Amino acid sequence: MTLETVKALSDAELSQVITWAQDEVKTRTERRRQEAIATIKSLAAQNNLNVSIAGTRGRPAGTKPAGKAEKPPEPIRR
Repeated sequence: MTLETVKALSDAELSQVITWAQDEVKTRTERRRQEAIATIKSLAAQNNLNVSIAGTRGRPAGTKPAGKAEKPPEPIRR
């Protein structure tokens, strides 16, 4: 799809294309994730290891990464 083709779309058509594209990105992302998990499990099995992949990515909200100290408060100047 070229830029000219996109510019020629009506608002409704453009919205539909955007929806389809967002869905496709989600599908591809999930497929890559599943392929990576399968690869990890396969490699682990080849080396007689057991792996468990579960949960959500990242750290829980409101937590800070380890090793970063909080910045001390600025002194009050009068």
